[in-house]
Parts: sequence; C-alpha cells; structure tokens
Amino acid sequence: MPEKIKIAIADDHTLVCQTYAKAIETDKRFKVVGMAENGKLLLEIIEKQKPDVILLDLHMPIMDGWATLDYIQENKLECKVIVVSMHLESTSIKDLTSKGVRGFLPKNTDFPTLINAIHEVNNLGYFFDKKINVGLVKELIAAKTIQPTFKAIHLTEKELQTLILICKDKLTKEIAADLQVTDRTIERYKTHLYEKTRAKTSAGLLLFALKNNYFDLA
Repeated sequence: MPEKIKIAIADDHTLVCQTYAKAIETDKRFKVVGMAENGKLLLEIIEKQKPDVILLDLHMPIMDGWATLDYIQENKLECKVIVVSMHLESTSIKDLTSKGVRGFLPKNTDFPTLINAIHEVNNLGYFFDKKINVGLVKELIAAKTIQPTFKAIHLTEKELQTLILICKDKLTKEIAADLQVTDRTIERYKTHLYEKTRAKTSAGLLLFALKNNYFDLA
C-alpha cells in the first residue's frame, strides 16, 4: 500500500475544519493529521506531523494565513499550501504564488473539486480553480512564477484536438460534433488525457495545455 497523503487544515471555524476533514477522508489515499484554528497552532502541527498538503484560510485570529505563509517560506518548510478563500482576486493570487502557494479554491467549492485539487497539487505541483482568470495563470507560467511538474507525454492528433476544445469549455456533445465522432469516443479521449497528464480536472488539463503551449487565449 502506498503511503497516505498527509493533510492539515487551518480555519478559525471548527465546523469548516470538521466538514473538510470528513470529506477528505472519504478518499482512502488521504489522512488528516491535524486541524488548527489559527496559524500558530498550524505551525505546531507542521512541526510534529510533517503534512504533505495544507488547506489554509487567510483570515484567522492570533496568526493569519499571510503571516503563516511568510513563516513557512522563510523557514523552507516542505509542505504544499492550498488557499481556501472567498476572495481570490488577481492581485492576491500573484502575491500568494510569490509566497509559495500551490493551489486556490473558493470556499463554496464542492467536495469532488476539493479532493481533486489536493491530488493535483500533490501530483502536479499546482491547482487553479476554473473561476480564476486563465490569462493570469498563463502569465504566471510565462514568468516562471509557477512551474507545474507534468511529464513529457505524447498525444495523438485526436487527443490534442479534444484537449484544445476542453480548454475552450466545450461540452462532450459539442466536441463530438466538431470532431465528427461519438460521445463515447470523446469520453475515451478524455480518459486518455487524464491518465497521461495525471490531471484530475478540466482545470488541470488547461494548466497542462498552457504550460506546453497547446492552447492560446487569442
């Protein structure tokens, strides 16, 4: 059995922490190793438990998320941080990525997206929710502020065409019509794309396409 991915959660609302923990542990590959109501308590958990991934709220008492990120960065603590916040403006995202944040989720995200975000951050290095401006993500990649860790892979012509249409937010039926194949065939292409890239979401596929210059915003 592979070692479980260890996760810590920091949010000043106990119910939020407990809800996240319950959702996360539905995936048998995850283990929640601690919950904290402020950054100071989170740092104690990091020291003792060495989590792989942290879900971090920015607005907490005693020591907020920003100060916690500064400490993690200054002390080179080896953990990947996903910020969960209601306010993810472009300026904040730029500032947060410069502080080493690897993923961004709105607080009203659904549980499957939360689970997949943790997998993508752990496996690929980063996760950006689809609500985040795509141009900003491309800008961060171009500036090498973020460097997703996708392996070199070969895509067939049909897989590449499917990938580009996914990046354009096309539905399966629309992609099938454009490529003149069945819906089932497109689902097979999608399965291949997810397996080859190790992405779990269409946002992960978009990140892959941007990093490899398969998709242009023009």
